[in-house]
Amino acid sequence: MRYGQLELGIVLGMALGAIACSSSAGTHPSGAAPGGGSSGSEPSGGSSSSSSSSGTSAGSSSGGSTPPPSSGASGSSSGASAGSGSNDGGGASQSGEGGSGEGGTVGSGSTSGDASTGGGDGGSPDQSALPAITIHMAGDSTMSNYTAATTQEGWGQEFGQYFISKVTIDNQAQPGANIQTFYAGKWKTLIANVKAGDYVMAAFGINDSGTTHGPVSVPDFTTEMGVMAGEVAAKNATFIPTTSSPLQVWVNAMETNTRLQPYVEATIAFGMTKALPVDDLNGAGVAYYNMIGQTAAAALTFNGDKAHFDKAGATEMASLASQALAKANSPLAAYLK
Repeated sequence: MRYGQLELGIVLGMALGAIACSSSAGTHPSGAAPGGGSSGSEPSGGSSSSSSSSGTSAGSSSGGSTPPPSSGASGSSSGASAGSGSNDGGGASQSGEGGSGEGGTVGSGSTSGDASTGGGDGGSPDQSALPAITIHMAGDSTMSNYTAATTQEGWGQEFGQYFISKVTIDNQAQPGANIQTFYAGKWKTLIANVKAGDYVMAAFGINDSGTTHGPVSVPDFTTEMGVMAGEVAAKNATFIPTTSSPLQVWVNAMETNTRLQPYVEATIAFGMTKALPVDDLNGAGVAYYNMIGQTAAAALTFNGDKAHFDKAGATEMASLASQALAKANSPLAAYLK
């Protein structure tokens, strides 16, 4: 009986000694070399969103236990690719979004963040696959073309430069026109040339809101726009309601929009009712004028006129109109440079 107890004591002593040796040597994940850390958590080198953490020198840390490695939204770590060793306080080995460490490769694996493939938002459209189209433009003197005999320009005259070569501009805008007189006149030429897949931009309000060319009530304005949109849809083309460029009417150094606002609101409301993206040139133009101030804005006009443009003004309005297409998520925005 005494001999058995002695033998048991020896066995227990040997076991305890082995445990002590194992504890002092530290624990390491598979395939990782021992490091020198003795306390605290191992730094991870920051939280990268597109790379996996390396772990060839993950040291053991006294106290605490190693939590299981965690992966990013689409990353993974497999095989012997180890992150950090056991960490104090729960610092885990992490792979960033899309990062991976594969097989026996220890350290940084392949990195494929969300943006690297261009697949996060579909990337830029393949413009080479787009069909050729024509943008037909209906409007007044602020949009129309002018000859080289004058320095006056409409913004439709400069619009084409913001599109790829697959776009043809058919600018039928007529000086002095409101939406009713345009429909009775040049609309017939415009709609006859519209083909399936084309776009028609209609921007009215300046002459509709004035008295020189005869005012058009807001309800009649909306009705006429509906007739135009219906005829465009019948051609399997797309109608784009477009708010007019702003008039320069300044009060206390701020651009006002009182005269045009009812027609702007009617154009936007029409687009919403028909589920058509609206090119809000007016909103962009008013904001731009207020940003640059009255003096700089006056320099964009034709001979100081409150409505009409020189080349610089027409170009700026055309740029704002193109940007408004993208802001409205219009299908036509796929053709922008």
